[in-house]
Amino acid sequence: MAAKYMSSEPVTHLFDQLPTDMIYYEIFSYLDYNSRVTANLLLPQQDRLRTPLRKDAVLEFQMRLGTTLITSIIWKQTNARNSIGRNRLTLKIWRTVPKFPELFQYSAKFREVVAAKAVEFTEPALEEFSHISPYMRKELKRLCETFLSSLEKYPYIREVALSNEQENWSAV
Repeated sequence: MAAKYMSSEPVTHLFDQLPTDMIYYEIFSYLDYNSRVTANLLLPQQDRLRTPLRKDAVLEFQMRLGTTLITSIIWKQTNARNSIGRNRLTLKIWRTVPKFPELFQYSAKFREVVAAKAVEFTEPALEEFSHISPYMRKELKRLCETFLSSLEKYPYIREVALSNEQENWSAV
């Protein structure tokens, strides 16, 4: 006899014997998010609860993630005690910013500020950068030039505003 999972008969679960209303209102209310998703997958296709994402939810999440990561590096750089650590964190910022093109595609202000800073860092003859090592100056210039050229690949599309209510943010 073939195993049950290999047979062509539909798989039955305990949920198949319970009324759908009872599952939704009596069982789901006691489950955490992951358990609710798993239980929902056990229901027949036509009985599953669907909650679509808001239009820009994924985009907002990517922007929020990028903002959080870059902000944490900037705070570390600001609080760095020695110039070597500060220089390494500066390079890390310029290596991290291009990983989140959503930030400069959907925020005009971010795009403007970061592009202006990149242009400023590509000028090697500035007096305020005289204390930086030649390697740091060369690498910073290369990273900023690469970022400025990537702005052409990722044009500004439209503004997506991020709300400040981080605790109340929801994708649905």
